[in-house]
Amino acid sequence: MRRSLIVGFGRAGRGLHYHCLRKAIQLETGSALFDPSIGIIDPQLAEIGIADPNLELFKDWDEAKSRFQPDLTVVHICTPPELHAAALRQAAEHGYHTIIMEKPLASSLIELEEIQQLQSAYRLDVLVVANWLSSSLTKRIQQLLQTGELGPLRGITAYQNKPRLSRTLANSSHGNAFDVEIPHIAALALAIGGMTAEVVAADVADMRIGQVQIPKMGSAHITLQHTDGVVTRLSSNLASPVRERAIELEFERHTVCGYYPSGQDDSYSWLRMYTKEGQLISEEIVFDDPLTAVFEDFYSYFNGHGPKPVSDLSFNAHVVRTICQAKSLCGLMSHNESSTITVAAQR
Repeated sequence: MRRSLIVGFGRAGRGLHYHCLRKAIQLETGSALFDPSIGIIDPQLAEIGIADPNLELFKDWDEAKSRFQPDLTVVHICTPPELHAAALRQAAEHGYHTIIMEKPLASSLIELEEIQQLQSAYRLDVLVVANWLSSSLTKRIQQLLQTGELGPLRGITAYQNKPRLSRTLANSSHGNAFDVEIPHIAALALAIGGMTAEVVAADVADMRIGQVQIPKMGSAHITLQHTDGVVTRLSSNLASPVRERAIELEFERHTVCGYYPSGQDDSYSWLRMYTKEGQLISEEIVFDDPLTAVFEDFYSYFNGHGPKPVSDLSFNAHVVRTICQAKSLCGLMSHNESSTITVAAQR
């Protein structure tokens, strides 16, 4: 069993990682994977505000290490992306080597390179949260593709829309819409369509709320060309009046549509198959709790009970580079980073 040490107890740490760890611990398989003890490192917190006897708050790494032994602990890095490398370095310097990082892994190529150097220097085992890859719906789609019964895949359309107006007004931690939901669907697209892909088009729009305009936080779009000819279109609208998480797969004579759970209070996905003329052929409804499942998959691997998940540092380097290529096309990268992307693409 592994203990959990969460670094940063904001939206991701408290609302996602802690919440889903508690759910996973209660599962039948949880007792073999998760120690119920959870530690928090967050110097900005005076108290946790949660009545949980298994939850401990620490002011720094030294204090946490006295209670959470590195060889038996999984560190969850839930700081903002620009602080991921610093938190990873601190974890490594204190002897921790089993790491889960919140998405996005990095928001720039400079940050990605620093994280890769730390992994190499300290031999870290790093996984990155990509909950749609652990989704029951995604696994069902991959089974469908493996059978080949629908013929070759022609195209992918994935979109993740949500009304994020209040959070954007209250919190400026994200600089543009590419860093919010796009990492989720970019990982999904690369896992399904293939990791070798080139960004051929991208755009980003401002968020407008009455007379208020928030630059580059409204929507983001990416078009990818995969080496086998598959074309992927990714879209995220953060000023949408509805919440949607979906994927469409185009085949020669069929279209497969998958609808993921739309929020934490929803644990079911839909898979629908249509003819090219739009006639519904079949519909499946499957139980789906992706974020809890991703921690089950990760801890199963860390405990030596399961295979290594797809969402490791190498895979997520492709995700970060893809998003950085899109940012570069939209003028959101520094000159040096844009030049690095151009040189890499020409090789």
